[in-house]
Amino acid sequence: MPEEKLVRTYSLTNTIQYKRFYKNSLIDYFFPDVDYYYIKTDSGTYLFDNHQIEYQSPKGQKKTIQQNFRHLYLKQAFEQNNVVYIADPQNRRTMILKNGAISYDNQPSLYNDPKTKIYWHQGNKQVFVINNDNIYISKIVNDKPTLRFLMQYKDVEKLFLYCMFYDEEANKMYLGNVVNGLNIVNLSNFYVSQKNIPYTGEVCYEALPFTRNSVITKDGIEYYKDKVNKWYSARVKYDKRFLIYDNSQNLLYLEFNKIHRRYRSSHYQKMDSISFRGKSVEGLYKLGKNYVVVVPDHKWNYYLSIFPDDTFKNPKRVFKFKSDVNFVTEYNSDLFYAGTSNGIYLLSLSKNKAVKYLAKDLPIKEIQQTKDGNLWFTTYNKGFYLIKNNQAVRMPEDKNGYIASAHHILEDHHGMFWISSNNGLFKVSKKSLLDYAKDKSSKVTYYRYTKENGFLNNEFNGSSNPSGNILENGEFVFPSMEGFVFFKPDEIKSHYPKSNQLYIERAKVGKDIVGFKDTLRLKSDYKNLDIFLDIPYYYDIENIYLEAKLENNGNNKWEEVRKDKKYTLGNIDPGNYTLLIRFLVADGKFAYKKIFLEIKPFFYQTMLFKILMMLLIVIAIVLIIQMRTNFLRIKNKKLQNNLHNRNLELKETSDTLEITKNKLKNEAEYQQKIMESISHDITTPVRFIALLSQKLSEAEDAKIQKKYFDGIYKTSEQLFKFTLGLKEYTELYKEENILDEEAHSLYDLVEDKNFF
Repeated sequence: MPEEKLVRTYSLTNTIQYKRFYKNSLIDYFFPDVDYYYIKTDSGTYLFDNHQIEYQSPKGQKKTIQQNFRHLYLKQAFEQNNVVYIADPQNRRTMILKNGAISYDNQPSLYNDPKTKIYWHQGNKQVFVINNDNIYISKIVNDKPTLRFLMQYKDVEKLFLYCMFYDEEANKMYLGNVVNGLNIVNLSNFYVSQKNIPYTGEVCYEALPFTRNSVITKDGIEYYKDKVNKWYSARVKYDKRFLIYDNSQNLLYLEFNKIHRRYRSSHYQKMDSISFRGKSVEGLYKLGKNYVVVVPDHKWNYYLSIFPDDTFKNPKRVFKFKSDVNFVTEYNSDLFYAGTSNGIYLLSLSKNKAVKYLAKDLPIKEIQQTKDGNLWFTTYNKGFYLIKNNQAVRMPEDKNGYIASAHHILEDHHGMFWISSNNGLFKVSKKSLLDYAKDKSSKVTYYRYTKENGFLNNEFNGSSNPSGNILENGEFVFPSMEGFVFFKPDEIKSHYPKSNQLYIERAKVGKDIVGFKDTLRLKSDYKNLDIFLDIPYYYDIENIYLEAKLENNGNNKWEEVRKDKKYTLGNIDPGNYTLLIRFLVADGKFAYKKIFLEIKPFFYQTMLFKILMMLLIVIAIVLIIQMRTNFLRIKNKKLQNNLHNRNLELKETSDTLEITKNKLKNEAEYQQKIMESISHDITTPVRFIALLSQKLSEAEDAKIQKKYFDGIYKTSEQLFKFTLGLKEYTELYKEENILDEEAHSLYDLVEDKNFF
């Protein structure tokens, strides 16, 4: 540590050693061997020697400013803004040491109360006053020390506290004890008021503003934020959750078939009732000077009756509904809205009918008109809506969908809506809701307050009239399952981290933790990646909408980061990516942080390798096509040759067939001629033989007969020879070469021919 930042606990003055006085303990004792103490301020040093008080200026000049001073008085000393204050409980005054001068504040206060213990820590310059288990912090306001109440801590004086620190930003109190360790107390500006009556529950519903800082219920209990008063006793058997004032500020509430009235003039001790015999009164409302009563019949038709005064006789208008009426509110002097289990009806008194039907089929819980004239309504687990251009526009839900069970909406002077629900109290900007009604892509963020912020129960109550109030002192009041919750919106902080308080420096790759700065480089074979989002935020992380989006991945959707504040990323393709993180740092204002991811590819995942592989694939495809083309070309050529050969064969076959045809034709003709020739050649000899035979039978002369016998012999012999050669003669057409190479006598042939 640099020498100039050292703070010594002692000082030497004229060979006397002074011990630095400190008061960071509630124990009243002093070191037995120390006779000299000092308190140092920027304006000088005050020296205490158990007899007097001396002042030493920054230049070293000394003077005595008080006689007859004992160390015992220092047990109630503290310093703020370079002024030393020493409380004197015995005389109920406070000594003031400022710029080397002494003065007194003679006004009794908690500072100089005999029951007060003062804790002063010189390191953080905080001063606490503890009185009757109440802890206050001291602040200088208008140059005077002023106490602000922080908390009540039972038996705090018995804790032997050695360390106290108040974190104003986080609204937390740290109490350190050498035995029990560190106790962290979440302080809250929410106040839960309960009646604390034995054997009665603390469930609260309807209440009315009673004084500028209290509400009253129908059972006669007045609730402040820190106490209750009982004005009257009332046992209400039926839970009809309606409470209104009449024109004389008398209280009106329901019980089965009666309207009870408690009179303000008797401090609500006297009462009377208005009976609706045979009918159950299900609703009671006030519209301007008119009163509204909802009564069903035996067929469960609901009749909404408008009464001009609080006598509840002779209604001037009656409207009939087939579904139950849950809420009624005024729009103007003529129009009012009636919310039913099947939507909202805009009713006209002058026209005596419904002029509009809105929010069809929605189960209406409450309808409210805000200061800007906009109409909002809540439903039974169907969300809450804005009526815009006679259309119901549903507002977006929170991350868990709790806002779907919204009850009542109160608006503060900063334009923020405070919405009670079955699971927490929500704060949201009205402007963001109106922007969403115009553009559904606009972002709406809710801040949810829970038991961690000071409630006793997360469940608030609605379905009553009224189920939320704004008091004259600015306090908001909501009923809950465990009392009424009081708070001033200006005192309720929404805790957000600062824009520079998100640290993204660690990641878990597989089982290994790696550190990085701005850029995280990984091999492409990683399996799972957890990126840790370190943020010093110890409230409900859902209130800051911690979200992440991985860009350059074809995904433009924000993803919610889990409560463990880790962003998990599965295996993605090699490349460069940008991880964009955002979170709220104020209402509706996001801070962003970028982390670059570089997924290194293996050689086979590089672009060069992919291009080379593509080239090889293209070349292979070209070669395959070329080979296939060559194969087809060769096959085509072969087919052409085969076709040519087939054509030649067919031509030869055709020629052969033509020749065969001609041969057959010639053979037929030849056979015909042969048959004609054979017939002729056989017929002639046979006829000649027949003729000779006839001649022979007629001839008587032997010589002539012999001559005829010789003619018959020779003719028969020639016929025999002819028949012997007939086979060869008939097959003569089959021979390709019918030329007889053997020589024959032409004369003999002619003679043979001529013989016949």
